[in-house]
Amino acid sequence: MKFNHDDPDTPAHIAPFVEALGADGAVDMLLEFGGSQIHLSRPDYDNMKSAVAERFGKQAVGALAKVFGAGYIKVPLGRQWIAQVLFERGTSLNEIARTVRADVATVRRWGLKKTDAQLDLEDWLAGKTA
Repeated sequence: MKFNHDDPDTPAHIAPFVEALGADGAVDMLLEFGGSQIHLSRPDYDNMKSAVAERFGKQAVGALAKVFGAGYIKVPLGRQWIAQVLFERGTSLNEIARTVRADVATVRRWGLKKTDAQLDLEDWLAGKTA
């Protein structure tokens, strides 16, 4: 899935991941390692052997270590932010629920909105406003 600069506002606890990996990398990181603790080696350390380095590469680990510093960090789940990003890309609520491992009713309660909120004809005729 491809993301762009029009992605929703990034919460402070997710922003360092977006800074280090970009929006695409941050979403992938949160989906893969969210809720767990990972170890970041020094950016100049050549012998990185971790699940993160295997999955994302040594450059990504180095970029994260530059932002966070070397050591252990907890990766946030970021489910609501990921859901908002996916929703703005046109992903269905059911697919979002499966992706972020949440009940579809929970995803609905999050009140996801399109930032370029343009009404379609049916909504306009029904008297809804943006």
